[in-house]
Amino acid sequence: MKDFSQKPVRLLGTDLDGTLLNHLGQISKSNLTAITRARKYKIISIVSTARSINSTRQIASAGGLGPLAVCQNGATVYDLRNNRLISHTPIEQDLAGSIILKIREQIPGVIFAIEKLERFIPEHDFFAPAATGLFEDPINDVLNEVDRPITKIICKHSHLAHDELKEIAENACGNLVTTTSAGAEWVDFQALGTSKATGLAHAGQVLGFDQAESAAIGDQSNDVPMLIWANYSAATANANDDAKAAANWQAPANTENGVAAFIEHLIDKFNS
Repeated sequence: MKDFSQKPVRLLGTDLDGTLLNHLGQISKSNLTAITRARKYKIISIVSTARSINSTRQIASAGGLGPLAVCQNGATVYDLRNNRLISHTPIEQDLAGSIILKIREQIPGVIFAIEKLERFIPEHDFFAPAATGLFEDPINDVLNEVDRPITKIICKHSHLAHDELKEIAENACGNLVTTTSAGAEWVDFQALGTSKATGLAHAGQVLGFDQAESAAIGDQSNDVPMLIWANYSAATANANDDAKAAANWQAPANTENGVAAFIEHLIDKFNS
């Protein structure tokens, strides 16, 4: 059970896409200023994202976030300052292969991508347009790359509704892996029991903070576990219904500096 005491927040986990980043994929000046100001009040802001380590490293550096990062929906916790992997909870190789085959059988026309720590490998047509520099050249079949445990599996479909895709995926594989969603286009699979909550908890432990000192902000279904786990949580105005229901507080939209507003809310709460 959460401890809703007045213990000050010392660790803030923030999602990236749809939360800290605006519609251009940038961190606004207001959000940058708030992150810097938070440090003066001993609040450390770290990334908690579905993104890969490589992508996260670039954004965290630009945003003054860290020293740790929770990546790939909690499957990895990374030390940005020392370029060191702290934890990695992948899907075992045989299970990863069977998940891909099972979903292909259930959903004809499904398109996959897989992540191996710092490698993002998509099949053709997974991204349109391409996000240059964030992944390798597309391949025909990700199964050919399942030669070791896989950090994360992602699938999408060109015309199947997202809710239907997610429902089929959960029904087919929900007892084998954790299924979640980082956006309205795809479904993510990761090791069973792994989430942004487990990643943020681990990061907090490494940094010496407990749950009562934690806060989190996000906008999508994959943020729900950390929004529930954190002592104080916010969903942006553009968040989906699941994230809003899980949060304690509603922040402005990502395009209206929602992270900055939440940071100011936390500072005011404990320093008034």
